[in-house]
Amino acid sequence: MKSIFFSLILVIVTILGWQYYEYITRPTTTAEDVFKSYVHNYQQNNYSGMYAFVDQKELKEKGFTKDTFIQKYEAILGGIEASHIEIVNKRLTFNKDNDHYEGVFKAIISTFLGNVTATYSATITQKEIDGKNRWVVNWNPSLIFPQMDYGDKISAQAIIPERGEILDRDGIPLGRNGSVYELGIIPRELGKKREENIKKISNYFNVSTETINLALKQKWVKPDLFVPITILPDNFNPSYYMEDIPGVSFGTRNIRRYPLGDSAAHLIGYVKKVTKEDLDQDEEGYYSASDWIGKAGLEATFEKQLRGSKGGFIKVIDESGNSKSIIKQKEAINGEDIRLTISSTLQSNLFEDMKGEAGAVSAMNPLTGELLALVSFPSFDPNIMVTGMSVEKWNSYNDDPKFPFLNRFTSLYAPGSVFKAITASIGIDSGVTYPEKRRHINGLQWKKDSSWGGYYVTRVANASNVNLYDALALSDNIFFAQEALEMGYKMFESKAIQFGFQSDFNLPLYVPKSQLSNEGIHGEVLLADSSYGQGEVLMSLIHLGVAFTPFANSGQLIFPHLLLGEQNGHKERIISNNTAEVVNNALVQVAERRDGTAYSLHTLQDKIAAKTGTAELKKKKGENGLENGFLVAYDTESPNILIAAVVENVKGRGGSQVVINKVKPSLQTYLTFNH
Repeated sequence: MKSIFFSLILVIVTILGWQYYEYITRPTTTAEDVFKSYVHNYQQNNYSGMYAFVDQKELKEKGFTKDTFIQKYEAILGGIEASHIEIVNKRLTFNKDNDHYEGVFKAIISTFLGNVTATYSATITQKEIDGKNRWVVNWNPSLIFPQMDYGDKISAQAIIPERGEILDRDGIPLGRNGSVYELGIIPRELGKKREENIKKISNYFNVSTETINLALKQKWVKPDLFVPITILPDNFNPSYYMEDIPGVSFGTRNIRRYPLGDSAAHLIGYVKKVTKEDLDQDEEGYYSASDWIGKAGLEATFEKQLRGSKGGFIKVIDESGNSKSIIKQKEAINGEDIRLTISSTLQSNLFEDMKGEAGAVSAMNPLTGELLALVSFPSFDPNIMVTGMSVEKWNSYNDDPKFPFLNRFTSLYAPGSVFKAITASIGIDSGVTYPEKRRHINGLQWKKDSSWGGYYVTRVANASNVNLYDALALSDNIFFAQEALEMGYKMFESKAIQFGFQSDFNLPLYVPKSQLSNEGIHGEVLLADSSYGQGEVLMSLIHLGVAFTPFANSGQLIFPHLLLGEQNGHKERIISNNTAEVVNNALVQVAERRDGTAYSLHTLQDKIAAKTGTAELKKKKGENGLENGFLVAYDTESPNILIAAVVENVKGRGGSQVVINKVKPSLQTYLTFNH
């Protein structure tokens, strides 16, 4: 009996011992788990995580530690800017003959040259590690790139395309690539009198000592390296630098330049180094931290066309530096040039004319729709947006009450009395207004009846017997208010909208849509105010110019365009030829009659049609408010220029006459040289 008992105990012990042996010798994880984990960590760029699943003993024999393993991946995948890895398929099969698993996976890697596709093959074997059997990946460099072996490296180089230029209608650069001189310092050469020499450099080159010291404290700075400090003015020439200040050195830098400077800053814009936000929004994966990108104006709008397409190569080289295989190669494609309808001469002249004011000018060809100039004043220098702006300069811009960064040629304004030309054309086209019709108006104030309460319409000239020509020449608010009331809300609103109030004109610039009213014209007071460009009417300078094109273009409204070579802007007949002719003749009298508000334009060599206006911005009737002055003018004999201009805050300074005085010199010059 005892022998049977002991035999049973022996069997149990033997079974338990075998189970324990199987437990301590079996693999702690499956080959499938190892393969999945390795691939997952690779996709996540987790090289430390990958290392946990490789045969570390074998790697040590090849000279790899955990740190060098991680550094290898970081150097190679970082060097090709591998921003994203996508695993498209993977499979694991068992090789019975060799008693191991073979894992295959395909990866799509986003690099600075675009996507690279690679198919990897990994052998997964069972090894005894720390007394336990484990499945491990037998790692070799082909798991970085299939073409690699031990001792191989990856050579990668990006070829940056040349950015396209922005040119005016005559091929004159408005945004170009150029080189500038750069002030630098060789730290060692500052010598023992370091602080004294820094002060000398600061005074001579007008750079703060704070800026210099910050540059010299950068981590990468070494005693004998050139440390860039600031970009020097375009007219600087190192050969004329006669001072002998220790440490000073000069270099050149390729950079984007804007020849018209602040004259065209709001139109052309500028480029800057990409930011983290730019990189986060870069769905294509095109940009890297060292790239430049259009940040404003046409530089931003046409970024893709201007930047071109990067080129370069990614290849495997052996220990001797010989090329073994090319992983990816791509030719760089330079950016496209953008040719504008803008005349740089007119742009510069109008900008100079506007100095000292806050305002804007839009100039276009009323027959083709070509925009000839878009000016906003005051402005800023786009060149220092590229090279870097000092704190002092930023403060001068930021503290300027005229807001230099505000783009005024796309801003919305209440147009004031220039709108009366539109009201006149609506009245003529609808049969309410006609040249022979006269209105008998007494005094400088008028209201329809007592239902208007304390509200009334005012005018400047006390003319008692007024027709259409008088009303436009004298800019009579009361005449047009009465005409609009006779037309009625529906007629006035439906006709006025046709003058471009529903369009953004599809320009490569953000131009907010103008508005005739907030929610429709429903009251008599709002209708009266709208008839002379007040009320809730808001228009951009670009739209204001467009709205006058029917009077120079036989009744056809023409849309503006900014790219040279495009077909003439879209045309749409909105008033009859007869209506256009009547309004055109009336606008000529505004400039030719001695009592006309634009009489000072009659001295120009061409016959000019014009309309002036002021719009007062105030909260309540009877209060004083900010007054803006307007002018729209075009030549009539062979129309090739139409100018719409605004000058802010003209009250007590001559009203719309301030605007005429500002733009008249450039208008005269343009007419002289373009006929």
